[in-house]
Amino acid sequence: MKFLLTPLLALSVLTAVQSSAQVKNQAEADRVKMEHAQIGIDDSQSNKVDYKHTTNPGAQWYPKAGFGMFIHWSISSVKKLDLSWPMMAGTQIGWSAKMPTQDSVNRFIANGDFFAGHKCETDNSCITPNQYWALAQDFDPKHCDPDTWVKLAKEAGMKYVVFTTRHHDGFAMWPSKYGNFNTKNYLGGRDFVKEFVAACRKYGLKIGLYYSGPDWHFNGDFQTFLYYGIYKKYKNIPSVDANLQVRTTVKTAAEKQKHYEDVAAYIKGQVEELLTDYGKIDMIWFDGSPDIPAGNVAWKHTITMAEIHRLQPGIVVSPRFFGYGDYKTFEGDKSLPKTKQNGWAELCTTMATKGWGYTNSPLKSTAHVLDELAICRSNNVNMLLNFGPTKEGEFSNEMVSRLHEIAAWMKVNGVAISGTSVLKNGEVASVPATAKGQHRYLFVMSDGQKQSNLSLPAEDITFKTPHEIEGIRLLGNDHKIMYETNKGIVTIHVPAKARCIDGNVLDVTLK
Repeated sequence: MKFLLTPLLALSVLTAVQSSAQVKNQAEADRVKMEHAQIGIDDSQSNKVDYKHTTNPGAQWYPKAGFGMFIHWSISSVKKLDLSWPMMAGTQIGWSAKMPTQDSVNRFIANGDFFAGHKCETDNSCITPNQYWALAQDFDPKHCDPDTWVKLAKEAGMKYVVFTTRHHDGFAMWPSKYGNFNTKNYLGGRDFVKEFVAACRKYGLKIGLYYSGPDWHFNGDFQTFLYYGIYKKYKNIPSVDANLQVRTTVKTAAEKQKHYEDVAAYIKGQVEELLTDYGKIDMIWFDGSPDIPAGNVAWKHTITMAEIHRLQPGIVVSPRFFGYGDYKTFEGDKSLPKTKQNGWAELCTTMATKGWGYTNSPLKSTAHVLDELAICRSNNVNMLLNFGPTKEGEFSNEMVSRLHEIAAWMKVNGVAISGTSVLKNGEVASVPATAKGQHRYLFVMSDGQKQSNLSLPAEDITFKTPHEIEGIRLLGNDHKIMYETNKGIVTIHVPAKARCIDGNVLDVTLK
């Protein structure tokens, strides 16, 4: 027997699904906002910052690069954990959509149960900071070859690659002279930054280095390892140490100030190494402020923007360290820009459905990623797509497959992504669109959920322009495209048989 949904029931189901998605997106937005607050990024202020970018000729590649690869990798890959955040206990409380009561939290604390209710209890992935840092002893990526990462990025039409040199967990991926938690102490001093930089130069891609301002290992004796959100939402929350035990001692003001000065020297030393020892660096992707209170005198003794530009005059700098920089950052699918950005801007998001590091999570569809790329470029935004290598330093077979699919699409349609700008004044399209010279590129994308080209319908696209049309074609496709013009509005008919699951691009040539 077949059961058919009535229109009213179907609408109710659709509304429930949409409502669930909205709740999920809002929860994700709140989680990212809380994470940012914990590492010193003030999202409430970011939209007010005047993003006046550098005018140095060496940095002008950035706004039209269009597409880049992010690589998040650290010792957490040993246990297929995301980077850094799993060591921060209490996230199940701070991120929960259904918040525990104050009495419940009091009981968790009294029992010393800072993982209460966390899903890590069901899959045995709960980890203390000290246990997390101990993963460095088992981190031995013998098969890692950054050349393969960058080659895949090149083939996929990406113009720059950003590598995580040190995340919040404190493990530096080069033999730094500063601190004692890096490859100088492990892996025989192997320099992954050097290998990465060499690969970028080999394939002609711009070099980006991610660097975290916070360092939870260096700062370990002076911070709590409970999630920031708990302190915002509950009372009487203690400070806990790297074993997730309640601290019984308090640092003096003098001890704290000495530590702040040590942090300043440490950060300055590591950043100077990155910007001095590897030749020209095109971009530094800061992520969070140093563990120094705002306004503290120690800030005067850490790296400054002027010093960064002295070491690398043509560098592009993210705004997540000083509170200002050369471009505006958006993070995650929930922050996909839907309006034109007047200054330089970038969306960083993940290929995986969950996590920045390698967590063995399912991957998003190629169609979904390319749809977001089209939306980004139509709004003057670069897209930095993240991949997390395994503990061996390799991309999974599924990641490689996605990159090959992206490469095939970019080989045909990449002309609409890199080197383009938003539509000119007086031009409007019913779909995402970019411009280059006399060409207007209109993206006819799928929703990323369809399973075959056969399920994609014919589609009519409208494009308003004050210019006359010389011709219209589908990139990489021989199907004849029919269109008509009426009072400056062009209606373009894209037949179902011409459509591709990963999306098509119309090339409208103006006279």
